[in-house]
Amino acid sequence: MLEEKQKEYEAALRHVIEEAVDRKMKTPRDFDFLAEAIFEKLHQSLSASTLKRFWGYLPQYSTIRVSTLDLLAQFADYKDWDAFCQETQMGNGGEKAQGSLSPSTSSERPRPRHTLLYITIAVGGLLVVGVIMMFLAPFTDNRNQEGMPSAVSYTLKRGQIFETSDDYLRLFGITDNNHYWDQPLPHHEGVVIWGPEYHHPVWHNDGEIDSLMPTITEWWEPADSLTDGKERKLLMEERNKHLYFTVMRTNELRITFMKNISESGYMFLGVYRADQERSDSTHVVWERVAEECDLSNLSYLEQLRH
Repeated sequence: MLEEKQKEYEAALRHVIEEAVDRKMKTPRDFDFLAEAIFEKLHQSLSASTLKRFWGYLPQYSTIRVSTLDLLAQFADYKDWDAFCQETQMGNGGEKAQGSLSPSTSSERPRPRHTLLYITIAVGGLLVVGVIMMFLAPFTDNRNQEGMPSAVSYTLKRGQIFETSDDYLRLFGITDNNHYWDQPLPHHEGVVIWGPEYHHPVWHNDGEIDSLMPTITEWWEPADSLTDGKERKLLMEERNKHLYFTVMRTNELRITFMKNISESGYMFLGVYRADQERSDSTHVVWERVAEECDLSNLSYLEQLRH
């Protein structure tokens, strides 16, 4: 493959992946997120350093491996790197490559214009609103302290189970579920809606289930496919140090819904803050600072940072 074509296809693959995850790769946190997303989908690891080199964030001293390109293409729902290049070439020839993650831009896709379709969408939206209101009804408190009618309130309580991540993210007004395990809370800087997996093979997320996780110990360890002992140690040091200093700098709060702690779904565990005394550059210990979360008054979260 000519070098110029190779660069063109690599640029197209970067674009497709950014479109797929709805995120531009610009910061170390973005590359950490993408590395985790790749592992979640394919159960294979690419280090954040490799991704940084492919995006030009770090200098690339050698040609990117075909095995790495294959993995990135598979993440974008192609069979392998060759298949991606072939479909991209077809698209550049005037015939768009097919598939939801094809290199064509969303602005080039035909948009529905039929009135019937709009009516169907509107009716569907009303039905969704009705279902949500029925779900919230049992948690509605219609009177304030003076006994007067008040606005609808909904308080999450420790131990509540949600069948899917969509079920709890929608309560916060979030419908983009591309990275459910780490969603920033809208309009609340430094607050994250966290969906960790208990005993995750890479991030671990360990704690005492019997007491519903008063603390959660988080640390990153590369998958077994990375067998080089020296590289493994360096990757662990880099990733865990970055996690620790990021958390300490931002004083992050995490509204936590844990997967695999119950027989199914996600369990709400409370609001967590990093324990500075028990955390270090090798791991972060999260301590529960609230067992409930009042969705009608999220401004109180700031009081939990100290």
